[in-house]
Amino acid sequence: MKSLALTLPVAISLVYLHTGCERHPASETIPQYAEKLKTEEAKEKENASHSESANPQAPSYFPPKN
Repeated sequence: MKSLALTLPVAISLVYLHTGCERHPASETIPQYAEKLKTEEAKEKENASHSESANPQAPSYFPPKN
């Protein structure tokens, strides 16, 4: 009975304090991920520098005032 009373709290505390596996950044674990990320960031930066074209025939959301 004493061993169960000691073992149960120890087991619960080990489960509670379990941190799991270490997390590594994808740039370290996936081959060529860093290069892919750099090219995607470059594309996003290039697209962000261009403005979007406006539609001259834009839809009318509100009726004209009478």
